[in-house]
Amino acid sequence: MTTAKQLFSLQELDLVLDRIRKVTQKAEGELNVGMGMERLEEELREEKVRLEEIQSQHKTQQQDSEAQRERSTRLEEQLYDGSVTNPRDLESMEQEASNVRSALEKLDAQSAELALRAEETQVRCDSMEKQLAETTSAWERRRAELEEELKHSNAEISVVASQRDEMAAILDPASVQQYENLRRTKGGLGVAMVERGLCQACRMSLPTQQRQKVRSAHLTVLCSSCGRILCTT
Repeated sequence: MTTAKQLFSLQELDLVLDRIRKVTQKAEGELNVGMGMERLEEELREEKVRLEEIQSQHKTQQQDSEAQRERSTRLEEQLYDGSVTNPRDLESMEQEASNVRSALEKLDAQSAELALRAEETQVRCDSMEKQLAETTSAWERRRAELEEELKHSNAEISVVASQRDEMAAILDPASVQQYENLRRTKGGLGVAMVERGLCQACRMSLPTQQRQKVRSAHLTVLCSSCGRILCTT
């Protein structure tokens, strides 16, 4: 006959397995999630794309500025070298030179702004690359720890599960089934100890007659409050 004490011993092994499996699931979950490196890598890629776009705009802007600067220089030379003498032509050329200078000032200002943006973006890229390198290094160490933890946990599960199977094999299948059904519906606790007349699972006081039945150890007694199998030392 299977006793409540035997089922309690079986439950202790099950609780150990629950604890180890919880640790294992947490470690596996952390391994799967990593440390957000994919997000960091994606953000870095996006920042580098922005940097390339700004640098390309800056290069084009510098080329435009250089072209306008050369044009301005030629106009200034023509204005003062005496090659143009017609007043109307000189006035037109002066207006054109003024327009070129204005355009050049605008281009130079835009170029300076782009240069600043490029510098700021480069700083962000450098910072993100440093953060990614540090995160990668930390993750490699953490991953090694997790893999070692999983190795140890899986070995422990194998040993405890074997002990549990051996114990369950010598118990009455119907009693084991009843216990397992209770464990599923009672938060992992199918058997509860009785101490000082209290069910230690629900902390409710047991009637005197029920206490006596539990002490007899010949019957499967269920707690009148929570329905768990009762056991006493």
